[in-house]
Amino acid sequence: MGKFEKIGSALSRYKASKGFGVHSPFAYSFITDVLDEKYGYYSYETLQQLRNEVVERTRNEQGYKPHVISLTESAVLFRVANRYNPSLFMSVGVSYGVAIASMLMVSHRSRVVVSGYEPGGNAAADEVIASYGERVVSRGSISEAYTSYIDMLADGENCFVVINHVSMAEMAEAAELVDKMVSKTGVLVLRNIDKLNTASMLWEQCRAAMHYGMTFTNGKMAVVVLNPKLPRQDFGIWLS
Repeated sequence: MGKFEKIGSALSRYKASKGFGVHSPFAYSFITDVLDEKYGYYSYETLQQLRNEVVERTRNEQGYKPHVISLTESAVLFRVANRYNPSLFMSVGVSYGVAIASMLMVSHRSRVVVSGYEPGGNAAADEVIASYGERVVSRGSISEAYTSYIDMLADGENCFVVINHVSMAEMAEAAELVDKMVSKTGVLVLRNIDKLNTASMLWEQCRAAMHYGMTFTNGKMAVVVLNPKLPRQDFGIWLS
């Protein structure tokens, strides 16, 4: 993409993030009231402090600055979770625990089933996860996590799945997860689509496989709202 095309794309996403040119009532409300909402939630300060602590502790103990979810993305994840307020989430990976916290802060009754988390890899992440106790249900593989998630999901409750990161070894299971999700009702969030080839491939697969529902992305993070009552539409926006 050339310089002027990038500028044009950025302007188009900025306008869409303010609701300009968005004709769907649902999409307009979701963009302006959730994705671009300016209200300062109580959780933002807590999430920022938590993120800073994870970064500093990892830097001091491990000798590197970790790739932790940004405050912008964690705030968006919190707002989307707050909009739908599910009792149960599923997370592929834990992203140092900050993404998990972004979801679980919405309600003290909520829980999350995670895949790919092994204690001992990072003390800061371990501390975050441990602070939620039994609210975090850990499973080894993506398939195992999904099976547990569906078994634990209440009758009639919509899905809420977040894919933080996927290794090449996990791609087959992750692709199967995406295929299952696009035929359901709920929310699918894909992160790191600009950084990880696996995430980018899953994002392309998701859009190609969807027959209904809407996607909202800034090119880094994608929020997919799956509902048979919604027409198939894609929106490029800024996330703030």
